[in-house]
Amino acid sequence: MRVFLYIHLVLIIFLSNTSIVSAQEKIDSAKLSRKKPADTLYIERLDTMFHIQTWVSKHQMNYRLSYADDLKLVVAPNKMNSLSLGISYRYLDLSYSFTPGFLNPGQKDEKKGKSDISSFRTSFSMYRFNLSLEINSVQGFYLKNSNEFPGTRGLPDTPYLLYPHLKVNNFGLMLRYNVNPKFSTAALTSGTQVQKKSAYTFLPTLQFATFTFFDASAAKELQNKSTYSTDINLHLPAAGTLVLSPKFSASLVLGPSLGIDIFKSVSINDSSKLVLSKGTGFIAGFTSQGAVGFNSGRLFAGLEGRYRSYGHTIEDVSRLTKQYFYYQVYVGWRLKAPGFAKKTLDWVNKVSPIDLD
Repeated sequence: MRVFLYIHLVLIIFLSNTSIVSAQEKIDSAKLSRKKPADTLYIERLDTMFHIQTWVSKHQMNYRLSYADDLKLVVAPNKMNSLSLGISYRYLDLSYSFTPGFLNPGQKDEKKGKSDISSFRTSFSMYRFNLSLEINSVQGFYLKNSNEFPGTRGLPDTPYLLYPHLKVNNFGLMLRYNVNPKFSTAALTSGTQVQKKSAYTFLPTLQFATFTFFDASAAKELQNKSTYSTDINLHLPAAGTLVLSPKFSASLVLGPSLGIDIFKSVSINDSSKLVLSKGTGFIAGFTSQGAVGFNSGRLFAGLEGRYRSYGHTIEDVSRLTKQYFYYQVYVGWRLKAPGFAKKTLDWVNKVSPIDLD
């Protein structure tokens, strides 16, 4: 009799454990289904390897500042070649850019002054979301429309008015969402993923950016002492990647942007009086990006170019237009991830309220 009781007890425990395991499997299955991993026929993920990347970029930017009546300034830095170093592993990217002298030997010969740029960027990937943060600083500008101000020159041997102390600091946050899980945004300019089959997507992006323009010199010709600009933009680009072969691909991103700008400017008028202008304006513009990528084993490389232009008007008095263009050549190498990187990101993923992998 006792034997039958023991058998019944064992059966009850076994059935209970089976139901618990089955329920747990259903929960785990539901979690996996919510993650919706990318189609492996379209995307090859290589983010568990450690990526080291370097690239050389040529930058050009214009800031058009228009004030009341006849005052219009088109300021720009001299053409700059920057060197960047970056690392990527799993959901994290880090990069730093600067302008070494050996890449910019001819700046003084062009009589547009010396310009420097430094930039730090990091981004976090969470499934089809990508959150990036960027901080950069540019110093050294010249007045492109100096011929509109006769009799004013910075130096006798240059036709341009130079502002070596003019500096623009920028802080930006960008949150992007990839509509199509078969499209790899990481494959556009990095080696953490490879697009195996052609695909296209829609990339709605929310951007927050602040700019501070200030001149530490005592020159009065510029007439603008400090300008503050905060942009909140919604980008609506479409993107597509054409896979030409297992090793080569070409990508194009193009679309409009719109938003608002909160603007404040402290300037000096012709009577040497301080003038404060501020307001909120509607922003309209567009952004474009093209890239050609190469992947072969642990090596990846490519060419990329970007152009963006947007501006805003404030009470029909002031307008600030920002234009950016750059193209770059990059090359990178995939390595086995070092132990410290794996332990660190495992710990971050463990304590994070969001599963980043």
